[in-house]
Amino acid sequence: MSATWRKALVPRSAGVPQRGVDLRSSQRGDRAQALVETALVLPLLLLLIVGLFDVGRAIWLSNTLATAVREGSRYGVVHGALSGSPTGPGAATYTAPDTDTAITAQVRTYSTGVPNTLTVLSTWPDGNANRGSRIVVSASFPFTPILSQVFLGSGLSITLRSSSTLVIEQ
Repeated sequence: MSATWRKALVPRSAGVPQRGVDLRSSQRGDRAQALVETALVLPLLLLLIVGLFDVGRAIWLSNTLATAVREGSRYGVVHGALSGSPTGPGAATYTAPDTDTAITAQVRTYSTGVPNTLTVLSTWPDGNANRGSRIVVSASFPFTPILSQVFLGSGLSITLRSSSTLVIEQ
């Protein structure tokens, strides 16, 4: 009988290795198996974590954009045609058809973390900035997830938009 065959026939009692049993080779096999499993699972786990990070970042940016647009429309409501520094049609800061630099500056001030590609539109559906008229402020920008930047060369981009409509009270 060969030596390896003899080692296999040696009985074990209560999990205690007996003389002649070689445990090093089985431990090496376990370590190699763990390494292979880690190599297979780790990339998937990293993709999942980065994907969750991207979703969280998109939600945060969307919320920031909504807050900035709401503040821009509030600024337009407070600075109607009768205020000391008016916005909207007839004001010095207004450029037809849909740009008011004062409201755009206000939206940009509140949009911390949003990329510079932010587009802000300010419209007055009633055609004036008098009391009782409406103001609509909307903004949008392209959001590119990190995974898209890494794997698709920024090929996937989602446009995040927000809009706020208020009635001018002043």
